[in-house]
Amino acid sequence: MMTNRASISLLVCTLFVGAVVLSGCSEAKGRPDASKDLTRCHQYLGEQNVGAVVDAMGEEDPKVSARLGLSDLAGRLASEAEAWTENDLLHDSYRACRISVLGKDGGAQVTEATVKWSVLTMKSMSEPKYARSWRKVNDQVFVEKETGRPSMRLLVGCRVSGALSGQEVGLPLEMEVADPGLNLSLRQKVLTVFARTVTDELACADTPKIPSVLSG
Repeated sequence: MMTNRASISLLVCTLFVGAVVLSGCSEAKGRPDASKDLTRCHQYLGEQNVGAVVDAMGEEDPKVSARLGLSDLAGRLASEAEAWTENDLLHDSYRACRISVLGKDGGAQVTEATVKWSVLTMKSMSEPKYARSWRKVNDQVFVEKETGRPSMRLLVGCRVSGALSGQEVGLPLEMEVADPGLNLSLRQKVLTVFARTVTDELACADTPKIPSVLSG
């Protein structure tokens, strides 16, 4: 009888330990791959820019998140453009890269690059309502004027192969870099590299000319 009890106890303990080990492995597999996320952020924003952003944020141990690879992100954007109709105003926003650090006061500082197809149109940029808040950089690119927020938005015309005629004008890309207060030069560098990377991957039919200097 004692032998049976001992055997049962040993079996229970073995199963318990096994469950803990398996649980640990499962958590490890589910944990984000930090090095992969960092590599993706480098691809989206440029390695030097990412380093400069981290330095500017002035804290240690940054957490980097970039769940979508560049080809995956571009594929989703292309699918949306191909399915676009003139009355379609629902577009997903994709977070390409997020860099966060914990400040000394316990609050988080975040730099984030996002992209989506805009509800704005290239034609609407000539309307007084939008002309006051957006500046024309060239025929394909508009930049949002200073808003007082630590961020910068860019509107870029990009014609996707297979999309309906008028998609480039009626459905431009909208890209944004929001941050805790980077200097204007660095913010522009991050945004322009991001915009070029995404439009190159999308293989826009009329390659947008995105200059390094956006303000002016």
